Amino acid sequence: MPIPSLHLEENEQVLLVLHRHWFVLVRKLSAVILKIFEGIMAFSINSISYVLTDANILDRLAAFLLSLYTLLILALVFAIWINYRLDVWIVTTKRVVDVEQRGLFNREISEFLVANIQDITTEVPTMIMTLLGFGNMTIQTAGHKNFTVREIPHLEEAKRIILECSQKAQKMNHEL
Repeated sequence: MPIPSLHLEENEQVLLVLHRHWFVLVRKLSAVILKIFEGIMAFSINSISYVLTDANILDRLAAFLLSLYTLLILALVFAIWINYRLDVWIVTTKRVVDVEQRGLFNREISEFLVANIQDITTEVPTMIMTLLGFGNMTIQTAGHKNFTVREIPHLEEAKRIILECSQKAQKMNHEL
């Protein structure tokens, strides 16, 4: 998968690209689907009142409001998808890059060297996460804040890859 904003150093390779688990997207989109049904129900209830008033004006108003509601729902779905897709952790042979999308136009990018990793903690706090095999990982580094990636799949495999890479980098630093 090409990563346009990541410039690799010499002899650096991408080992792992982590996105949130697909269940996170489904959970957020299911709330939007409920909002769609709310709009359909409101439109259906309002159609009963057409018999009592001038139907032509109400038809146009209802069509406009339903179109506006649909546009807002589509914008919400787009924002949820963008946030899901652009939140990413990239693990390379030399560093870990955390890209966190905080809205359509707000992105925070943090990175740290794998040689500075001191501890990795994994957490699977819910039954759904246990059944579907995803969870949270917190990486403690020397002199920096803790870095947490939430709701990632293949948690133990990702931890193993990061620890192996960290141990290799620390071993190379000691040899120098």
